[in-house]
Amino acid sequence: DNYGGIKVQIKAVRHPEFPELPRFGLRLFLNKEFEEVAYYGMGPNESYVDKCRASSHGLYKGNVADLHEDYIRPQENGSHIDCDYVTLQSAEFGLTAVSNQTFSFNASPYTQEELEQKAHNYELEEAESTILCLDYAQNGIGSNSCGPKLRENYKLNQSEFKFEVKLVPFVQE
Repeated sequence: DNYGGIKVQIKAVRHPEFPELPRFGLRLFLNKEFEEVAYYGMGPNESYVDKCRASSHGLYKGNVADLHEDYIRPQENGSHIDCDYVTLQSAEFGLTAVSNQTFSFNASPYTQEELEQKAHNYELEEAESTILCLDYAQNGIGSNSCGPKLRENYKLNQSEFKFEVKLVPFVQE
């Protein structure tokens, strides 16, 4: 804690009349030049609480554009669960998100709104920023749209939870 940064502490209370949350976390709009990513978590493939058997826990590096799964019908994609930290950087600057509790992240050239609004992958337009989502948790991917209903253990339906993450900016030397 002596090296600077921003520590975010969120205590959330969900009223019981509301359904489970699709996701809960922070969304940051970073400079488009933040295109290199490194993380310690589940990879190299996208991973969700109910979709992670093709992933393994380790240190992974790549480009933000490469984290995007090019589904014909745009949708939520590219998340990585069970992360201890993630770093995004440009040639000059970087930002590391780290937590004592594992979290999921998604780094993308597209906003969630863009993925939701477009019907085909060829219609997607990149944002003017690199979008970084740092999530306490997300619901599983299964939605009963083309298969079984999402199992209870894959739902984000906790009534209370706390999410803490520290954001540490740095300059490349």
